[in-house]
Parts: sequence; structure tokens; C-alpha cells
Amino acid sequence: TRRRARASNINRATMIPAETAWTTIAHFIALCIATSAFFAALGINVYVVVALTDLQNDFMNPHDAARRINRLIWFEILAHCVGTGAMALSGSFLLAIVNVPLIVWHVKGWQEKHLFMDVTEIFNAADGEKKRRTMKTAFIGSVTLVSSYKVIRAAVMTLLTAAGREAAAKILREASHSPMYHMF
Repeated sequence: TRRRARASNINRATMIPAETAWTTIAHFIALCIATSAFFAALGINVYVVVALTDLQNDFMNPHDAARRINRLIWFEILAHCVGTGAMALSGSFLLAIVNVPLIVWHVKGWQEKHLFMDVTEIFNAADGEKKRRTMKTAFIGSVTLVSSYKVIRAAVMTLLTAAGREAAAKILREASHSPMYHMF
């Protein structure tokens, strides 16, 4: 009975204990959620930079620019907080800690009411806001790059068995040493 109870907790396809399999899947899902949220925050920041550039080049009037930018502020903050929380849940505490200063900056900006664009001051604030958004875009882009790497690494480690990892390593080694690799 002891052997049967122990055998029921093991996933027969991968020979991994069931608790570890569920933990790995939860880790992978948390990383996917974090990466998706960071991609959303990155897209919003790029959109705001483009909207500010359009405003400066007179392709958009101030009312439309302010409305479009202000509509996305909460979604950006929410996406960034969800991404940071999912990183913490996945066990990537260093990446979550690196994102805390930006969250604190968002909270401070919300308290001081400088996150939203004012229609009457949007032309005066466009240069500064564009610089801040460009820096945020670079920061969130680098965080997105690291989290994308973590998702790919987790997918490879989660979805491949030990025999599959060995076969993939052999194929990649052979591909890197083949003459076809040097043709391109």
C-alpha cells in the first residue's frame, strides 16, 4: 500500500512527482502572465510616445492626445503591477524588486496628480513627458526581454523530459558543428 500511494503521486510520463509537476506548471503560467503584462505596458508606453510625437508635429490636436493618453494610464499601471506580482509569485524576486521603484513612482505620481496629461499644459509638458516615457519604455523593454527569456527557459525545462533535453542538446550541438551552419 505504501508503494501504491507513493506511485500515485508520480507523473508516469515524466517520472516527476505530481507536486513538483504542478509547481512547475504554476511557475510557467505565472511567468507567461508576467511577460504578457510587461508586453502590454511596453505597448502602452510606445503608443504614448507616438501620440506625443504626433502632437508635437501637429498631426493630432491637444484634446485628442490628452484623452488618448489619459485613457491608458490606469491600464499601464495595472499591467505593470500585475507583471511585477506575477514575477514575485513565480519566484523571480530579483526581477520583482527591480520593478518596485517604478511602482512607487506611479503611486507617488498618482498622489501628486502628475500622471495624467492636462489639455491646457500638454504642449509645455510634451517634451518632458516624452523623455520620461522613453526611459520607461527602455526600462520596461529590458524587463520584458528578461521575462521573455525566463518564459522560454521555463518552457524548455518544463516541457522536455530528461531524455528530450539530451536529444535537443545533441541536435543543437550537431547543428552548430555542421557546414550548413557556416553558409549563412
